Amino acid sequence: MKHERATEDIREMAALYALGSLTQHEARSFEIHIREGCSICEAELHKYERTAAGIGFAVDEIDAPDYIRDLLSARIERESQAGAAAVAPDGSDAAKYATGDGSAAAVQSALFKSERKKSGIFVWTCMIFFAVLAILAAYAWKSAQGTIAQLRGEVSRAEATADNLQNLLDSEKGRPADLEQILTEAGLPGTRIARMKGQSVAPSASGAVFWDAQQDHCLFFGLMPLLPQGKAYQLWVKTSSEIVPAGLIKSNPTGRIFVSVSIPEGIVNPDAFIITLEPESGARIPSPPYYAVGQLD
Repeated sequence: MKHERATEDIREMAALYALGSLTQHEARSFEIHIREGCSICEAELHKYERTAAGIGFAVDEIDAPDYIRDLLSARIERESQAGAAAVAPDGSDAAKYATGDGSAAAVQSALFKSERKKSGIFVWTCMIFFAVLAILAAYAWKSAQGTIAQLRGEVSRAEATADNLQNLLDSEKGRPADLEQILTEAGLPGTRIARMKGQSVAPSASGAVFWDAQQDHCLFFGLMPLLPQGKAYQLWVKTSSEIVPAGLIKSNPTGRIFVSVSIPEGIVNPDAFIITLEPESGARIPSPPYYAVGQLD
């Protein structure tokens, strides 16, 4: 019966045949089936035969461990001794051969037994050799996969380091301009300052907010703890009756922040500014705990 498409059973049969793992009866039946003209099974067999043929070349050649050679040598020596014992005729056969009473059939039988034993030794030797080769190939493949994973990790770390260095360089380039803007804001009439102090969750946090009431915007600069993945700092304006979000602020790789934020409309006389840690998309109400708080002077 010809098949219309490849199934898991067909692939398994073709793979086992290519590896020589079918019984004699199963292999014979599979060969007859292919000769009857099943193109699906023949194509699968060719595919797995090419794969099996390339297994020995799929990894770099490495030396076998010393204990493998010792085991193989001991097995060959043991099989050779057993073969020599089987070749020697028993007492009656030896006597017949020595006196000339033994027939030619007896001599041929002894020789046949010897050749069959030698053939068995050769088969076992080949099986051991290919088993050792498969073990070494699997070990080499696993070692290569580990090396590749290690190299990928090193490349990722190097890329992250390069990005951090670039961000640091960019921040250093912008410092003169930032200082000039701070001095400008501080000199404007009516500007109020809130000195930000780190709270218990972030005692190292510090900074200042310059609020320009005439322009309805504020300038925040300072140092904050490094941001966790997927988080951002959010600035809030506190009045006597409510706390209003003023905008998201992000730090550079050193924790330094310098950002200008517009004050929401309707804020006339704020009391303080608050910084919290929020999702990158921001929040409508502040999430405790507060990271920094500053009262306006």
